[in-house]
Amino acid sequence: MTNILDSALLMRLNKHRIQSKRQKRGFQQGARRSMKQGQSLDFSDYRQYQPGDDLRQIDWNIYARTNKHYIKRFLDEQELVISLYLDCSKSMNLIDEKWLLAKRLAATLGYMSLSHDDRVGIFPVCSTDSPFFYKKGRAYANKAAFYISELTNSVSEQTTFSQSITNNIVPKSGVSIIISDFLEPLDDITAALKKIQANRQELYVIQLLTEEETNPNYQGDLKLIDSEMNQQMNVSMLPSIKRNYVNRVNQHTEDLEQFCFDRGIGFIRCSTNETIEEIIFESLMPKGWIV
Repeated sequence: MTNILDSALLMRLNKHRIQSKRQKRGFQQGARRSMKQGQSLDFSDYRQYQPGDDLRQIDWNIYARTNKHYIKRFLDEQELVISLYLDCSKSMNLIDEKWLLAKRLAATLGYMSLSHDDRVGIFPVCSTDSPFFYKKGRAYANKAAFYISELTNSVSEQTTFSQSITNNIVPKSGVSIIISDFLEPLDDITAALKKIQANRQELYVIQLLTEEETNPNYQGDLKLIDSEMNQQMNVSMLPSIKRNYVNRVNQHTEDLEQFCFDRGIGFIRCSTNETIEEIIFESLMPKGWIV
């Protein structure tokens, strides 16, 4: 396979899939049961025959008992269209463990969806790499994971994640999943999320941060450089400065989580101290994102 998904994890993923509370119908049939009527093998109910109905669906046993024509109705099978947005900005790929976990998380969600006959598109936001345009079926599961593992650090210049993601919005998606550190002004982030949600998509947001970002262990006089905008700042890392920074990071996350809650957007904050199994089965699954 690839170095981002091991065989033990793949065996567990085959038993699970991404859940959608308000499924938006795809263009083709899939493996998901719908309450709409269709052509699956799952029986739904009967209704009286009407001119134009398929004669093959008539239940002759009921006709023999009632002398009336009834046809069988079956549940439809639908595909779910899933868009994965992976933040490839400098703040994401500057720290190796953070970049690797982000790619593993995207590959896990993509593999799981393709293995269950959903249609998946993968968009490396802020990257010069081409997207993985929508594919469907287990045959593309390994290809999607390989595509993610090969994503480079080729970051587009002079653009932020919030600005770039709005250029990749796909209206046909049923579920959109965003993986990012969201270390940008809150107003920019919320404006981008509103634009995505305006397309009536179910939106899941995964914030991924390192211990260094949430609780830095720096001391002394430092020159800090913004990895995104290349701006510099001289800082004396006094205890009060550190406390103020930690409080601002936590407040930023809390404000983002509150915004998501108010808008009906799924939100989870993850740390690079967690394993991919812990994120999938102990964070996403209890939230109902995965069944």
